[in-house]
Amino acid sequence: MNHLAHLVLAGPDEGLRLGAFLGDHVKGLQALDELPPDWARGVRLHRYVDSQCDHHPAVMALLSRLRTPWRRYGGIIFDVLFDHLLTHHWDRFGPLPLPLLAQRTDDLLARHCEALPARLQRFSAWAKQKNLWQRYGERAMIAEILGLIARRHGRESPIARGLELLDGNEAAVTAAFLELFSDLENQVAEWKRVNG
Repeated sequence: MNHLAHLVLAGPDEGLRLGAFLGDHVKGLQALDELPPDWARGVRLHRYVDSQCDHHPAVMALLSRLRTPWRRYGGIIFDVLFDHLLTHHWDRFGPLPLPLLAQRTDDLLARHCEALPARLQRFSAWAKQKNLWQRYGERAMIAEILGLIARRHGRESPIARGLELLDGNEAAVTAAFLELFSDLENQVAEWKRVNG
């Protein structure tokens, strides 16, 4: 899952939402001890969601259909494509109107900017400047995100052409996303119940 899906699954709790972002920036268990407890809980939720997504039968079935070199990078690409599809099914999964979620997310990141890792500070500024949260539904935005990931990845890969996986398999990718996200909603609700 990518940023938007993690935000939706985190829900309204501020610590969980910050953890939704920090999950990609905080490594290991020891680093969690340095965070406020509610942020650390959010990072744990982020990791839980990633694990559930990576091992979900619908995602594994999608990945098994891919050939070299796509198979190696399919998980990265599908994470971004799933955020794209989330905006197209916002009426089903969105917790509040997308413009309002976008404003609250930008405000949250700005309010805690100084306490965030430098890379996350740069990302949050870029996201606000690009109006990212409201533009995940645009193909041009997805292409830009995939291009940036490919550049950061460094080695030659098909990541920048990731929209081809949606174009060639849209029905299967959409069906997998809908199954996955419905299951994640239930799994996350149970995780929150068990983990306070």
